[in-house]
Amino acid sequence: MNRILFTGLVILLFSCGENKTSPSNLENDSSHHETVIDSTEYFEKAIMVNAASPIPYLNRAAWNLRNARVRDGLNDLDLALEADSTYGPAWSAKADALYLMQRFEKCIEHLDVCLDLAPDHIPCKLRRAELHIHLKQYDEAFDLLNDALRLDDQIAEAYWMKGVIYRDNGDVENALSSFQTSVEVNPSFFDGYIALGIAYASTSNPLAVDYYKSAMVLRPRSVEAKYNLAMYYQELQLDNTSARDIALEKSLALYSAILDIDSTNASAAFNQGYIYLEYLQDYENADFWFTEAINRLPYYHQAFFNRGLARESLGLNIEALKDYDEALKLKPDYTQAALAKSRVLGEN
Repeated sequence: MNRILFTGLVILLFSCGENKTSPSNLENDSSHHETVIDSTEYFEKAIMVNAASPIPYLNRAAWNLRNARVRDGLNDLDLALEADSTYGPAWSAKADALYLMQRFEKCIEHLDVCLDLAPDHIPCKLRRAELHIHLKQYDEAFDLLNDALRLDDQIAEAYWMKGVIYRDNGDVENALSSFQTSVEVNPSFFDGYIALGIAYASTSNPLAVDYYKSAMVLRPRSVEAKYNLAMYYQELQLDNTSARDIALEKSLALYSAILDIDSTNASAAFNQGYIYLEYLQDYENADFWFTEAINRLPYYHQAFFNRGLARESLGLNIEALKDYDEALKLKPDYTQAALAKSRVLGEN
């Protein structure tokens, strides 16, 4: 799924809330409340007791997939569908598994069969709508989302996806309205707050801060929410120098918090270097943070180029030339690096 929907950060394509039946939580199907124990004997006994029901096969599929036995998990999902070919949770769960295996055409085929055999199964409608959005088939997606909302008008994900469609088509007002509805029907809906934050941040509206902070309350260790808020502060166009410095301090603090959560995050290190280079003219700190970014991502050509700029500003022309050369080695058509190299060579 294009990350214009999800914004940077990584989230599973199929996010269907309380209706979700995915490979990681198949045993949570609402029709089955028995505690599931991870043991072969347990599942075999459950199947023997109720071999005509799809539920024990579905639960064993979850166990197998959770333990990376993909083939066994898919076989169990097939057995669940043999037991009941109209059992929507098994269809949508198998579609999830196929998607995660990057078997996209098969995934779509299974979702279409699910919609034929279990037309009221909401997760299949949501999953298929999301794939339609990915393919920019907005009319088809909109129809499925409206169908889902006719069955249950409290589906946050459906309003969120409608917001994405409106946003992709330039209808900002309806996009904001749909995103707002998604968090009203489910105040714990993280993606809705992120979408609202992005929408308001695009116009430097301070409401973006409130929505990003709401997302951070829901997921305190979310890199996505912190990164988006850091970028908001970093990109604020403020004439007041004091206010600008405060915003940059907040941005730097958030990038540091991201590295505390994910020490491998090269972008958080790079952006700190960029702030020191472009906004604060603190070239030593810029050098340090671009080096940290390179340590985390050795082929980060932008980090080599920007470290070259920092070192050039420090008068370290030989080191700067090495960085420009490395940037050009990684990206031969990097015009900015070529121009910077020529500039430094011209000074020598």
